[in-house]
Amino acid sequence: MALNCGLSTIKYVLFVFNLLCSLCGIALVVIGGVSLAKIADLQDISDEHSIVAPSILFIVLGSIVFVIAFFGCCGAIRESYCMTTTYGFFLMVLIIAQIVVAALVFIYVGDAKAAFQKGFVRLFEERDRPQNAELIDTIQSNLQCCGKNSVLDWLGNTPQSCCKAGTAPLCVPFTTGCQARLGEFIDTAGDVLGWVSLGVAAVELIGLIAACCLANGIRNQERRYA
Repeated sequence: MALNCGLSTIKYVLFVFNLLCSLCGIALVVIGGVSLAKIADLQDISDEHSIVAPSILFIVLGSIVFVIAFFGCCGAIRESYCMTTTYGFFLMVLIIAQIVVAALVFIYVGDAKAAFQKGFVRLFEERDRPQNAELIDTIQSNLQCCGKNSVLDWLGNTPQSCCKAGTAPLCVPFTTGCQARLGEFIDTAGDVLGWVSLGVAAVELIGLIAACCLANGIRNQERRYA
């Protein structure tokens, strides 16, 4: 079935758009994977919040975006009304889900920040335990911080994880405390996850509009030639 010039343009625009959406899906998986690798060690700080949940959710959403985008490419090229409308429906559900995820991230990031800062204080007070000491070393090395508020919290027993790289045999400690650095990290991670989710949803909204226009055009063409 030959589409008119306008619908043919929408068809190929939708095809290219879905290729871009596939890349967005891959980007979400990469962002989720990288953030998961960086923050997995922090989960033991607090039992109240799951700091890895947003990262896992991004990996899942990215995978779904990729699959739906592939479905949209097939629907556009084959000029299938059924596939295009199905693609539009799932894309709409996905957009709503991403907006909800972003809203939840923005709403609860403050609570998560307070919980993990409180958890680190408790962890630091029990630093004599081997497992706690190992976790504190990991946090200090990864976040480039030292002590709760400063190196003075170590009372002269500064661990190597507090020292800046390349300063051996002397120890030049990080100047920022881990409580503040942890809060900054969670704020930044929340902003990145939330705004990336909204940005991808905005891009997908364009695809949804194009899919609706194409599906409507295909249906009208089918009626005309019926």
